[in-house]
Amino acid sequence: MKVDVDSAVGALNGLVGDYLHRTANGLAIDLTFVVDGSPVPPERVVPAKRMALFVHGLMATEGCWSMFGLNYATKLEADLGLTPLYVRYNSGRHISENGFQLDHLLEALVARVGDAIEELILIGHSMGGLVIRSATHTAAERSAAWLGKVKSAVYIGSPHLGAPLERAGNVLTWFLRKTGTVLADPVTELIGDIIALRSEGIQDLRYGSLHEHDWRDADAHALLQNRRHPVPLLASIRHHLIAGVLPKDPRLAALFGDALVPPRSALGHAQPHDRSPIFPQEHVQVFEGLSHTALLADEAVYQRLREWLS
Repeated sequence: MKVDVDSAVGALNGLVGDYLHRTANGLAIDLTFVVDGSPVPPERVVPAKRMALFVHGLMATEGCWSMFGLNYATKLEADLGLTPLYVRYNSGRHISENGFQLDHLLEALVARVGDAIEELILIGHSMGGLVIRSATHTAAERSAAWLGKVKSAVYIGSPHLGAPLERAGNVLTWFLRKTGTVLADPVTELIGDIIALRSEGIQDLRYGSLHEHDWRDADAHALLQNRRHPVPLLASIRHHLIAGVLPKDPRLAALFGDALVPPRSALGHAQPHDRSPIFPQEHVQVFEGLSHTALLADEAVYQRLREWLS
Protein backbone atom coordinates (compact mmCIF):
# COMPACT_ATOMS: atom_id res chain seq x y z
CA MET A 1 0.00 0.00 0.00
CA LYS A 2 2.91 2.34 0.70
CA VAL A 3 4.01 2.24 -2.92
CA ASP A 4 0.47 3.08 -4.10
CA VAL A 5 0.26 6.05 -1.75
CA ASP A 6 3.69 7.31 -2.77
CA SER A 7 2.78 7.00 -6.45
CA ALA A 8 -0.47 8.90 -5.92
CA VAL A 9 1.33 11.69 -4.07
CA GLY A 10 3.98 11.81 -6.79
CA ALA A 11 1.29 12.17 -9.45
CA LEU A 12 -0.46 14.89 -7.44
CA ASN A 13 2.81 16.80 -7.08
CA GLY A 14 3.39 16.61 -10.81
CA LEU A 15 -0.05 18.05 -11.46
CA VAL A 16 -0.19 20.84 -8.84
CA GLY A 17 3.05 20.51 -6.89
CA ASP A 18 3.94 24.17 -7.33
CA TYR A 19 0.71 25.14 -5.54
CA LEU A 20 1.32 22.56 -2.79
CA HIS A 21 4.78 24.03 -2.26
CA ARG A 22 3.62 27.66 -2.19
CA THR A 23 0.90 26.87 0.35
CA ALA A 24 3.22 24.72 2.52
CA ASN A 25 0.85 21.78 2.08
CA GLY A 26 1.96 18.63 3.84
CA LEU A 27 1.60 16.67 0.59
CA ALA A 28 4.31 18.71 -1.13
CA ILE A 29 7.39 16.57 -1.77
CA ASP A 30 10.80 17.86 -0.71
CA LEU A 31 13.68 16.86 -2.97
CA THR A 32 15.55 14.12 -1.16
CA PHE A 33 17.61 10.98 -1.53
CA VAL A 34 15.69 7.72 -1.19
CA VAL A 35 17.21 4.48 0.09
CA ASP A 36 15.17 1.26 0.43
CA GLY A 37 11.98 3.19 -0.25
CA SER A 38 12.48 5.79 2.48
CA PRO A 39 13.69 9.41 2.25
CA VAL A 40 17.09 9.90 3.85
CA PRO A 41 19.31 12.96 4.47
CA PRO A 42 22.82 13.07 2.94
CA GLU A 43 24.41 12.03 6.25
CA ARG A 44 22.58 8.69 6.15
CA VAL A 45 23.68 7.77 2.63
CA VAL A 46 26.28 4.99 2.67
CA PRO A 47 28.84 5.93 -0.01
CA ALA A 48 30.41 3.56 -2.52
CA LYS A 49 33.24 3.94 -5.03
CA ARG A 50 30.88 3.84 -8.03
CA MET A 51 27.35 5.12 -7.60
CA ALA A 52 24.46 5.66 -10.01
CA LEU A 53 21.89 8.34 -9.24
CA PHE A 54 18.42 7.65 -10.66
CA VAL A 55 16.10 10.63 -11.25
CA HIS A 56 12.44 9.95 -12.13
CA GLY A 57 10.19 11.90 -14.48
CA LEU A 58 6.99 13.93 -14.29
CA MET A 59 4.21 12.78 -11.93
CA ALA A 60 6.35 9.90 -10.67
CA THR A 61 8.57 8.83 -7.79
CA GLU A 62 11.60 6.58 -7.59
CA GLY A 63 9.15 3.66 -7.71
CA CYS A 64 8.92 4.09 -11.49
CA TRP A 65 12.27 2.32 -11.85
CA SER A 66 10.88 -0.93 -10.43
CA MET A 67 7.16 -0.93 -11.24
CA PHE A 68 7.49 -2.71 -14.60
CA GLY A 69 9.53 -5.71 -13.47
CA LEU A 70 13.00 -5.02 -14.90
CA ASN A 71 14.91 -2.70 -12.56
CA TYR A 72 17.93 -1.09 -14.23
CA ALA A 73 19.33 -0.04 -10.85
CA THR A 74 19.49 -3.52 -9.33
CA LYS A 75 20.75 -5.03 -12.60
CA LEU A 76 23.55 -2.49 -12.90
CA GLU A 77 24.49 -3.12 -9.29
CA ALA A 78 24.68 -6.88 -9.87
CA ASP A 79 26.46 -6.69 -13.23
CA LEU A 80 28.73 -3.65 -12.89
CA GLY A 81 28.95 -3.00 -9.15
CA LEU A 82 27.15 0.35 -9.43
CA THR A 83 25.55 1.19 -6.10
CA PRO A 84 22.13 2.78 -6.79
CA LEU A 85 20.88 5.96 -5.15
CA TYR A 86 17.45 7.36 -5.92
CA VAL A 87 16.09 10.89 -5.89
CA ARG A 88 12.49 11.88 -5.18
CA TYR A 89 11.36 15.41 -6.03
CA ASN A 90 8.31 17.59 -6.60
CA SER A 91 7.93 17.41 -10.37
CA GLY A 92 5.31 20.17 -10.33
CA ARG A 93 7.93 22.78 -9.46
CA HIS A 94 10.11 24.44 -12.07
CA ILE A 95 12.84 22.21 -13.50
CA SER A 96 15.41 24.87 -12.64
CA GLU A 97 14.26 24.87 -8.98
CA ASN A 98 14.66 21.11 -8.76
CA GLY A 99 18.02 21.35 -10.52
CA PHE A 100 19.17 23.95 -7.99
CA GLN A 101 18.10 21.73 -5.08
CA LEU A 102 19.69 18.61 -6.57
CA ASP A 103 22.96 20.47 -7.05
CA HIS A 104 23.06 21.47 -3.38
CA LEU A 105 21.94 18.04 -2.14
CA LEU A 106 24.77 16.34 -4.04
CA GLU A 107 27.21 18.96 -2.78
CA ALA A 108 26.18 18.18 0.79
CA LEU A 109 26.71 14.46 0.15
CA VAL A 110 30.17 14.84 -1.38
CA ALA A 111 31.23 17.34 1.29
CA ARG A 112 30.50 14.66 3.89
CA VAL A 113 31.93 11.55 2.23
CA GLY A 114 34.83 13.11 0.30
CA ASP A 115 36.72 10.64 -1.87
CA ALA A 116 34.64 7.67 -0.72
CA ILE A 117 32.72 8.26 -3.96
CA GLU A 118 35.10 8.04 -6.91
CA GLU A 119 32.57 8.02 -9.73
CA LEU A 120 28.99 9.25 -9.94
CA ILE A 121 26.75 8.35 -12.89
CA LEU A 122 23.53 10.29 -13.49
CA ILE A 123 20.53 8.53 -15.06
CA GLY A 124 17.26 10.38 -15.68
CA HIS A 125 13.98 9.42 -17.29
CA SER A 126 11.91 12.06 -19.11
CA MET A 127 11.83 15.23 -16.98
CA GLY A 128 14.48 13.63 -14.77
CA GLY A 129 17.02 14.05 -17.56
CA LEU A 130 16.22 17.76 -17.73
CA VAL A 131 16.60 18.09 -13.95
CA ILE A 132 20.04 16.47 -14.29
CA ARG A 133 21.05 18.92 -17.01
CA SER A 134 19.83 21.85 -14.92
CA ALA A 135 21.69 20.60 -11.83
CA THR A 136 24.99 20.09 -13.66
CA HIS A 137 24.66 23.52 -15.28
CA THR A 138 24.11 25.14 -11.88
CA ALA A 139 27.01 23.17 -10.41
CA ALA A 140 29.33 24.23 -13.23
CA GLU A 141 28.51 27.91 -12.70
CA ARG A 142 29.75 27.70 -9.11
CA SER A 143 32.46 25.04 -9.61
CA ALA A 144 30.76 22.57 -7.27
CA ALA A 145 32.99 19.77 -6.00
CA TRP A 146 30.49 16.98 -6.69
CA LEU A 147 30.55 17.68 -10.42
CA GLY A 148 34.12 16.40 -10.57
CA LYS A 149 32.81 12.95 -9.61
CA VAL A 150 30.43 12.75 -12.58
CA LYS A 151 31.81 10.74 -15.48
CA SER A 152 28.65 9.84 -17.41
CA ALA A 153 25.03 10.94 -17.76
CA VAL A 154 22.20 9.02 -19.44
CA TYR A 155 18.97 10.67 -20.60
CA ILE A 156 16.10 8.25 -21.25
CA GLY A 157 13.23 9.70 -23.26
CA SER A 158 13.98 13.27 -22.14
CA PRO A 159 12.27 16.11 -24.08
CA HIS A 160 15.33 18.34 -24.54
CA LEU A 161 13.42 20.67 -26.87
CA GLY A 162 10.05 20.25 -25.20
CA ALA A 163 6.89 18.17 -25.67
CA PRO A 164 4.13 18.81 -28.24
CA LEU A 165 1.45 17.80 -25.72
CA GLU A 166 2.29 20.74 -23.46
CA ARG A 167 2.42 23.10 -26.41
CA ALA A 168 -1.06 21.86 -27.35
CA GLY A 169 -2.16 22.54 -23.76
CA ASN A 170 -0.80 26.07 -24.05
CA VAL A 171 -2.76 26.67 -27.29
CA LEU A 172 -5.95 25.19 -25.84
CA THR A 173 -5.70 27.32 -22.69
CA TRP A 174 -5.12 30.49 -24.69
CA PHE A 175 -7.95 29.70 -27.12
CA LEU A 176 -10.54 28.91 -24.45
CA ARG A 177 -9.70 31.99 -22.41
CA LYS A 178 -9.80 34.28 -25.43
CA THR A 179 -13.01 32.71 -26.75
CA GLY A 180 -14.68 32.93 -23.36
CA THR A 181 -13.79 36.60 -23.08
CA VAL A 182 -14.88 37.53 -26.61
CA LEU A 183 -18.15 35.62 -26.39
CA ALA A 184 -18.74 36.61 -22.76
CA ASP A 185 -19.05 32.88 -22.02
CA PRO A 186 -17.97 32.28 -18.40
CA VAL A 187 -18.10 28.48 -18.76
CA THR A 188 -15.60 28.42 -21.65
CA GLU A 189 -13.37 30.88 -19.84
CA LEU A 190 -13.59 28.80 -16.65
CA ILE A 191 -12.50 25.65 -18.50
CA GLY A 192 -9.52 27.55 -19.83
CA ASP A 193 -8.69 28.76 -16.32
CA ILE A 194 -8.86 25.18 -14.98
CA ILE A 195 -6.50 23.87 -17.68
CA ALA A 196 -4.18 26.78 -16.90
CA LEU A 197 -3.77 25.43 -13.37
CA ARG A 198 -1.39 22.70 -14.58
CA SER A 199 1.89 22.97 -12.73
CA GLU A 200 4.95 25.05 -13.54
CA GLY A 201 6.90 21.82 -14.04
CA ILE A 202 4.49 20.70 -16.75
CA GLN A 203 4.66 24.13 -18.41
CA ASP A 204 8.47 23.96 -18.43
CA LEU A 205 8.10 20.97 -20.75
CA ARG A 206 6.63 23.25 -23.43
CA TYR A 207 10.13 24.00 -24.72
CA GLY A 208 12.37 22.13 -22.26
CA SER A 209 13.16 25.10 -20.01
CA LEU A 210 16.16 24.42 -17.77
CA HIS A 211 17.05 27.88 -16.51
CA GLU A 212 15.38 30.34 -14.18
CA HIS A 213 15.67 33.06 -16.84
CA ASP A 214 13.32 31.05 -19.06
CA TRP A 215 10.32 31.74 -16.83
CA ARG A 216 11.21 34.60 -14.48
CA ASP A 217 8.95 37.66 -15.09
CA ALA A 218 7.28 35.90 -18.04
CA ASP A 219 3.62 35.26 -18.80
CA ALA A 220 3.38 31.50 -18.42
CA HIS A 221 0.25 31.37 -20.57
CA ALA A 222 1.42 33.56 -23.46
CA LEU A 223 0.76 31.79 -26.75
CA LEU A 224 3.74 29.60 -27.74
CA GLN A 225 6.34 31.99 -26.36
CA ASN A 226 9.70 30.25 -26.42
CA ARG A 227 12.04 31.90 -23.90
CA ARG A 228 14.37 28.92 -23.54
CA HIS A 229 18.01 29.88 -23.01
CA PRO A 230 20.71 27.56 -24.37
CA VAL A 231 22.22 25.28 -21.74
CA PRO A 232 25.27 23.59 -23.29
CA LEU A 233 26.31 20.08 -22.40
CA LEU A 234 29.36 19.95 -20.14
CA ALA A 235 32.43 18.69 -21.96
CA SER A 236 33.67 16.95 -18.80
CA ILE A 237 30.78 14.44 -18.90
CA ARG A 238 30.09 11.62 -21.36
CA HIS A 239 26.48 12.14 -22.40
CA HIS A 240 24.31 9.22 -23.59
CA LEU A 241 20.83 9.33 -25.06
CA ILE A 242 18.09 6.72 -25.27
CA ALA A 243 14.85 7.43 -27.14
CA GLY A 244 11.88 5.42 -28.35
CA VAL A 245 9.63 5.54 -31.41
CA LEU A 246 6.32 3.69 -31.66
CA PRO A 247 5.04 4.08 -35.24
CA LYS A 248 6.80 2.09 -37.96
CA ASP A 249 6.03 4.74 -40.57
CA PRO A 250 9.00 7.18 -40.51
CA ARG A 251 6.72 10.18 -40.99
CA LEU A 252 4.50 9.22 -38.06
CA ALA A 253 7.54 8.29 -35.97
CA ALA A 254 8.98 11.76 -36.56
CA LEU A 255 5.76 13.33 -35.29
CA PHE A 256 4.86 11.10 -32.35
CA GLY A 257 8.08 9.41 -31.26
CA ASP A 258 7.41 7.42 -28.08
CA ALA A 259 3.85 8.88 -27.89
CA LEU A 260 4.96 11.80 -25.71
CA VAL A 261 8.37 12.92 -26.96
CA PRO A 262 9.15 13.21 -30.71
CA PRO A 263 12.61 12.10 -31.83
CA ARG A 264 13.70 15.63 -32.81
CA SER A 265 13.23 16.74 -29.21
CA ALA A 266 14.60 13.52 -27.76
CA LEU A 267 17.69 13.75 -29.97
CA GLY A 268 18.23 17.34 -28.89
CA HIS A 269 18.42 18.87 -32.36
CA ALA A 270 18.69 22.64 -32.45
CA GLN A 271 16.43 24.90 -34.51
CA PRO A 272 15.32 23.65 -37.96
CA HIS A 273 18.09 25.55 -39.76
CA ASP A 274 20.71 23.84 -37.55
CA ARG A 275 20.55 20.07 -37.95
CA SER A 276 23.51 19.18 -35.77
CA PRO A 277 22.51 17.27 -32.61
CA ILE A 278 23.73 18.29 -29.19
CA PHE A 279 24.63 14.64 -28.50
CA PRO A 280 27.51 12.75 -30.15
CA GLN A 281 26.00 10.16 -32.50
CA GLU A 282 27.96 7.24 -31.05
CA HIS A 283 26.23 7.91 -27.73
CA VAL A 284 22.70 7.89 -29.18
CA GLN A 285 20.37 4.89 -29.42
CA VAL A 286 16.78 4.97 -30.71
CA PHE A 287 14.62 1.93 -29.96
CA GLU A 288 11.70 1.09 -32.23
CA GLY A 289 8.43 -0.11 -30.77
CA LEU A 290 8.97 1.34 -27.29
CA SER A 291 6.63 3.84 -25.64
CA HIS A 292 7.68 6.52 -23.19
CA THR A 293 7.07 4.30 -20.15
CA ALA A 294 8.32 1.12 -21.84
CA LEU A 295 11.77 2.74 -22.00
CA LEU A 296 11.89 2.27 -18.22
CA ALA A 297 12.02 -1.54 -18.34
CA ASP A 298 13.29 -3.11 -21.54
CA GLU A 299 16.04 -5.70 -21.88
CA ALA A 300 17.53 -4.12 -25.01
CA VAL A 301 17.62 -0.73 -23.30
CA TYR A 302 19.32 -2.28 -20.29
CA GLN A 303 21.96 -3.98 -22.45
CA ARG A 304 22.82 -0.65 -24.04
CA LEU A 305 23.03 0.97 -20.60
CA ARG A 306 25.36 -1.79 -19.45
CA GLU A 307 27.53 -1.41 -22.55
CA TRP A 308 27.85 2.35 -22.11
CA LEU A 309 28.54 2.25 -18.37
CA SER A 310 30.77 -0.79 -18.06
